[in-house]
Amino acid sequence: MLVYMIRHGETYNNAEAVFPLDNTELNEKGVLQARDAGKYIRDINFDAVYASPILRVIETLNNMGIHEYTKDDRLMDIGTGKLTGKKIVEIASLDPNWYTTFQDGVENRYGVEKFSELKKRIKNFMDSISQMDYGSVLVATHLEPIRGMFSLATKINGLPLTKLEISNCSISVFSMNDGNIELKGFNWLPLHNYNGNKNKSFY
Repeated sequence: MLVYMIRHGETYNNAEAVFPLDNTELNEKGVLQARDAGKYIRDINFDAVYASPILRVIETLNNMGIHEYTKDDRLMDIGTGKLTGKKIVEIASLDPNWYTTFQDGVENRYGVEKFSELKKRIKNFMDSISQMDYGSVLVATHLEPIRGMFSLATKINGLPLTKLEISNCSISVFSMNDGNIELKGFNWLPLHNYNGNKNKSFY
């Protein structure tokens, strides 16, 4: 089974570098990204489409021209607790190591979801759809669940994952056979959407 994971298009919160609210909408750039992504994958015949139920993901699929999908809470973004709605630069200035709060064994001072818990729900989702007779599946989700899939496939964990760049509306491809997840392609975009900056991804 091949799983194509797409991150939602850019939102107003993304553009303002804010820990996103559930009701944040795609901005104009995000709508164009989603429409472009829809053209990019229109020749792929997906056996099923699954989506995080959060607004920005649903808007992305709709702008891709996809209106039939199954919502699944396991595909929601990582829970940011007390950080939700706050500007990242402000938190970083007060607490440069804020991201470590998502790691196991670190004080959970913001009430965030641990990355290991996110990985468990993503693996649970993958195990459940692997029971279906699917060849190709599209999964519309968020940055952190895609990082979680990357971690499951590569066994890379911890803070190095924070350097993993996953662009809005980029597509990463994984295979799953006999419970084993393998990375096939990562952070794919239509060529004209690469902005010329060096990709920060280390893989």
